[in-house]
Amino acid sequence: MPSTYEVTATALNLRAAPHTGASVLAVLRRGQTCVGSGAAAGGWLPVSYLQQSGHVWADYVRAVDGVPAPSNPPPVVAPAPTPVAGGSWVPLPSNPQTRLSDPAQLHPKFREALVNLLAKAAAEGRPFRLFEAFRTPERQAWLYEQGRTRPGGIVTKAKPWQSFHQFGLGADLVLFVNGQWTWSDAGVLGEHWRRLPKLAAEVGLRSLSWEAPHVEWPVNLSEAVGADLLGSADNTWIDTLSSASARWRASGHSGGPDLQPAQRPELA
Repeated sequence: MPSTYEVTATALNLRAAPHTGASVLAVLRRGQTCVGSGAAAGGWLPVSYLQQSGHVWADYVRAVDGVPAPSNPPPVVAPAPTPVAGGSWVPLPSNPQTRLSDPAQLHPKFREALVNLLAKAAAEGRPFRLFEAFRTPERQAWLYEQGRTRPGGIVTKAKPWQSFHQFGLGADLVLFVNGQWTWSDAGVLGEHWRRLPKLAAEVGLRSLSWEAPHVEWPVNLSEAVGADLLGSADNTWIDTLSSASARWRASGHSGGPDLQPAQRPELA
């Protein structure tokens, strides 16, 4: 029976291969869990997380039943993200072509529903994975330009801060077949796409008829930083949203929430 491991480091890279030069699939935060898929070798433990399979350094996880993973000299745990004035260290890319897929940057309520959705899809043999999670306003602007002021087909109707992605309340799920992402709806793949909105509704999420991969938390954008979601937030979501908004405003743009320090939930 696979073992469940809890992350003990502040941030832990899930890498595509068992070495520090491998690409980072996701960054797991302290207290999050992953499922072991084999024995540790050379200090690296094979695990799966949100339907992604990779490797983590064994010293920075512990089995939920209390049995530690094998100990080895520590590697570099996570790349140093960009510091944000007055806030925490939040990895927000400056390149608008960079796609983020770290579920830790999503609101906890939405993240929990997303995990349940992916689990339901996996149980039915539907190979959906998290393709894009939080999206910077700079990337939203870049995507909005496609098909309008930049070549290509239109891929979004939303301008910056009109998308649930900027609030950590929206995500795109895409089929991952034979080691590749696919948006094809040919044959059996079409049935997977038709089933996705129904599975999303089962876990309390909303889908869009014109954008098949997208799922979101079922509120109005005016409620995205309301009392309910602020009161149930964690610091990673608060810091991600605050720093994205602050950077956008500092560059001379309007829009984005102005979160005051008093709005941050008190520590338990």
